[in-house]
Amino acid sequence: MRMHLALLAVLAVCSLPVSAAWLYAVQGDVLYKADPVTGNWQSLSDTWSGTELMTSCGSNLFAIQGDYLYKISPATGEWTRLSDTWDGTSALTAGGGSLYAYQNGSIFRIHPADGSWEAIPGEYDGTQFLAWAGNALMVIQNDVLYRTDPVTGNYSRLPSSYSGTTAMAGGGDDLYVIQGDVLYWVDPYSGDYASLGGGYDGTTELAVAGGYVYCIWQGSLWKTDPDDGSYESLGSSWDGTTAFCAL
Repeated sequence: MRMHLALLAVLAVCSLPVSAAWLYAVQGDVLYKADPVTGNWQSLSDTWSGTELMTSCGSNLFAIQGDYLYKISPATGEWTRLSDTWDGTSALTAGGGSLYAYQNGSIFRIHPADGSWEAIPGEYDGTQFLAWAGNALMVIQNDVLYRTDPVTGNYSRLPSSYSGTTAMAGGGDDLYVIQGDVLYWVDPYSGDYASLGGGYDGTTELAVAGGYVYCIWQGSLWKTDPDDGSYESLGSSWDGTTAFCAL
């Protein structure tokens, strides 16, 4: 991909609904909840310093901090520790009723009720990003995008190179990737893509909610309309954000 580059399935209970109403971010030690229309925010809970991975599944948030996986109430920020041995995890997403985490060459399916897990079939050394889109696990591995069945491990290699990707997120049948300076829409079935415009250099936090794409860039929260690439700032108090998702 060089520099050119709905209805949800009933079982995809961890895929983001079109009517999603909130954004969540960890900044410093604090978990925040933000309105995706105004950018207004409220703090929920603290002790989250060092958290870099967070996703949503069903009606809860999930985060990995150090060695532990936590389930978090999106209303109050109260948390439950589910399982350990997650130190070294570098990617986390959710879809189809499960969480998925990449750690030390393997991708694990995690049960959100209790944190139990099993490795999914396949070889995943070099995995850089995970997302859920088009009812499949999307994996960028060694700069290549794969559409993966997490039950069987069967996969399809999609066209283009994803070298220089800094963020990836999915919503319904849409996948979004920031590569270099550009935000792309990607078809998770075919790999076809379209540029939504530039100005995203260095962005690492990306989420999809209510038909819009949200990112944190240079300390500000931005909302992008994927229909035409137009965007607006929702506030500039987000410098130092380390984890970001929508629910």
